[in-house]
Amino acid sequence: MNKNQIPNMLTLARFLLAVGSFYFMNRLVHSDGDTAVVLDASFIAFWLYLIAVSTDFLDGHIARKYGWVTSLGRIADPVVDKVLTLGGMMFLAAAPFLTRPEDFGEVMPVWAVVLVLTREFLVTAIRGYVESRGLEFPADPVGKWKMVCQSVYICVLLGGTAGIPEFIRFPLLGVVYEPWAVAGLFWAVIGMTIISGIHYCMRAMKMLQ
Repeated sequence: MNKNQIPNMLTLARFLLAVGSFYFMNRLVHSDGDTAVVLDASFIAFWLYLIAVSTDFLDGHIARKYGWVTSLGRIADPVVDKVLTLGGMMFLAAAPFLTRPEDFGEVMPVWAVVLVLTREFLVTAIRGYVESRGLEFPADPVGKWKMVCQSVYICVLLGGTAGIPEFIRFPLLGVVYEPWAVAGLFWAVIGMTIISGIHYCMRAMKMLQ
């Protein structure tokens, strides 16, 4: 295997980890509130998802540092990112047994998933149009921060349900059980989704001018 394929192999690994995490998220959806199933499924889903997200930053760092950027990687990396975040949000929207509903309410409303989907379709369409005009339209830090917010929120919901703060014996992470913290992260996800969508639209308009 050529060294320049290492980032692509990490992207493939991220996809497989995402699929594994979704399998256990699906068990959450169909757990019928069984405490043992909820704890086990959320615990495994959390670690698989966390490792998958970590590979995203690793493959990007390696590709940029060593110049191992390939055409396949430029296409596959954002696609797998979307599968990871959108898939996670969809499963969480379908899982009513996360955290403590009486305290947190609906942690992933369907309208939020629709908003994120709309933003992704819009940006994909803009990127395709700009690049059809012979211009490059790569991801930028605003888009990455949007993904960070989404990934952190998904990890917080899964980790809080699985009791990760107690498992790793780090009581400061107990903040994930506070309704104000969960609500703050949720609205950060919504805010970054809207801001990044507007940012990409304005960026495309400037380039096309």
